Amino acid sequence: MKKNSMLLVSIILVGVIVVFAIVTVARGGLIPDKLQPVISNTATPEKIQASADWVSSAVTIDELVLETDLVVRVRVLAAPVTRVLRHEIPVWDENNTIVGTTISETLFSDTVFEVIKTYQGEPRLNIAVMQTGGYDPAVSDKIVEVVDDPFYNIGEEYILFLVDISGDSVQAPDRELYRIVNPYGRIRIEGEPIFSYGENPADQLSSISSVNDLEVQIERLVRELDK
Repeated sequence: MKKNSMLLVSIILVGVIVVFAIVTVARGGLIPDKLQPVISNTATPEKIQASADWVSSAVTIDELVLETDLVVRVRVLAAPVTRVLRHEIPVWDENNTIVGTTISETLFSDTVFEVIKTYQGEPRLNIAVMQTGGYDPAVSDKIVEVVDDPFYNIGEEYILFLVDISGDSVQAPDRELYRIVNPYGRIRIEGEPIFSYGENPADQLSSISSVNDLEVQIERLVRELDK
C-alpha cells in the first residue's frame, strides 16, 4: 500500500507551518494548528521548539500498522542533514488582493538509518527518514525542531512506523524517502520500558514494558492483516 505526501504551496501548506523570523517549516503529516514556538535557553545557535497537531490520530499498534508502508527496527547511522526548500508564495494587501510574491524558505532534515529488522514492508539495508526543521546558517541562526519529533542522534535505536513518500514531487522526486506516521510511530527502544513520543499517557503503548512484547504484537498484527 503506497501513500504519498502532498505539499500544497498556496495560502495553506498541508503540513506543520512554523514561522519564526524568516524561517517557515512545513511537512506533510502534520496540520497547522496550535503552533507555539518556544526558544530554549541553550548556547548559540538557539533552538526553537514548536508543538503541532498531526494529521494521523493513530495511537494503538493496530492503528499504526494500518497506516504504514514499512515497520522496522533501526539504528541511527549519521546525524540529520538539513536541506532547504524554497517556495514562491503570494503576498496580499489589506484588501486581500495579491500584490506580488515572496520566497518561503522551508527546512527539512533527513536521517539515514541502518535497518536491523523488518516487520512489515520490503526489507532494506538502509533507509532515509525526513523530519520538519533543521539548521542552516544561510537561512537562520536558529535550530528549528518539532517538540514531539526531535532530531535523531547517532547510535540511537528505534522501532519506526513509516509512510513511504518516495517519488514525491517536492520531497523526493528521484529517491527513496520515508516519514513517521506520527509521534506514536516513533518508539525508542534503548532500555526498558520502551518510550513512545506520543503524548497520551493512557495509550496502548504505555502498557508495553519490553521490546520483545512490542515485537510480538507487531508481528501478530502484520500476519493478521496480511500486509
